[in-house]
Amino acid sequence: MSTFNTQRAVSRNTVLSPKQQLTIGEVFADASLTYLSRADASSFSKLTYEKESDLQYTSKNGKSTATEARLIAVSSARDYSSRLDDFLAGFLFAFLCDQETFTAGVDAAPSTHLFTFIDTGAPSSLTNIYDEDTAGLKRKWSDMALTQLVLSGNDKGSIMAKANFVGLGTATVDVANAMAALPALPTAQYLYGSDSTVSMGPIGELASKAPRVLSWEATFDHQKTIFRAVGGGTKGYFIKLGDVVLKLKLVIANDTSSDLEDWREAQTPLGISIAATSGATSLTIAYANVILPNADLGVTDKIVTTTLELDENCILQPAGGGDAVTVTVLNTEAAYLVGV
Repeated sequence: MSTFNTQRAVSRNTVLSPKQQLTIGEVFADASLTYLSRADASSFSKLTYEKESDLQYTSKNGKSTATEARLIAVSSARDYSSRLDDFLAGFLFAFLCDQETFTAGVDAAPSTHLFTFIDTGAPSSLTNIYDEDTAGLKRKWSDMALTQLVLSGNDKGSIMAKANFVGLGTATVDVANAMAALPALPTAQYLYGSDSTVSMGPIGELASKAPRVLSWEATFDHQKTIFRAVGGGTKGYFIKLGDVVLKLKLVIANDTSSDLEDWREAQTPLGISIAATSGATSLTIAYANVILPNADLGVTDKIVTTTLELDENCILQPAGGGDAVTVTVLNTEAAYLVGV
């Protein structure tokens, strides 16, 4: 009986970079890959090969099965899940929104990162991701763009982040390209759902809904896609920005008031903010103009609750125009999206 060394999922390594590529296909030097990530062990990067065959054509030796398959398109993708910490809070929104306003902290004060979406069809910012999946699979994935992010907060534990990347299918393919040494594991400051406060109310009159909010889930989708055209071969030319789609789900315990129903019936323009501060790190998500949709009553742990599910038809620009959502992160990191 033969044996072999199995490869444990929790022994894998993932390294991220706060830098953005300056050119398509750029492979980062080890020095630019600085954040050793405690990623979920079940999330992987992958290559997708699109094939064209003669399955639907004739003259196949009297058989229905194909006789050939040819490569016509290559792409890559990455599902990334982790607990939200100080570095990731800025990294994820930087590469999702593609735009950052950075203000350095003075003395011991944290730095401020303000993120708003670039809402055009411009090319997306790109970065590298390094994966060590097994002893024989150690790859640098370049041309990766973050297209969707979901954050969720509950009454205990870290805020959870789930991100989806799309890529042009560019990856180093052998162990010779492995990092010579991994960066040190960071001392992370996690952001906790139990430290988050959801405030809402008529615009300009927001008030905390603590302790009524049981959970929240915020979805940010930039709908990035690979731009392909004739002459590009099997790879796309670049990744372009798409429409901004926002969603927000709140589960709120009902009290003796009818505030949520009153706002819904009157279609009152509301502001909503989610603010989490853990240690010296903070995250604030601010929705400028929201109209409540149907409010669904239900039962959670034997109490009456209202579930609000807001989508792109409810999360609006402020009156006079502007950003429907802004995100502010305070941490000790330098600016993201800086070229290598």
